[in-house]
Amino acid sequence: MKAELILKVVLPPLIIFAILVALTIGKVISGWSMYILWILGFVVANLMVTKVTAKWSYQQRKQKHLQEQKKEQQK
Repeated sequence: MKAELILKVVLPPLIIFAILVALTIGKVISGWSMYILWILGFVVANLMVTKVTAKWSYQQRKQKHLQEQKKEQQK
């Protein structure tokens, strides 16, 4: 994986959870709202990571498929 891709995968969840930790430590959120926000944070972070990795995987497969087509056309 490229460094740019790693940043796209790691940075958004890190920011989300840093905000949630700060809000929790500062006692801005507590009780049920804390549980709901943490669950939403996990869901959003997972969706973001899945989107980036799926897009990367699709591009890799597309490049591989195009290379195979070129090899077949050269035969």
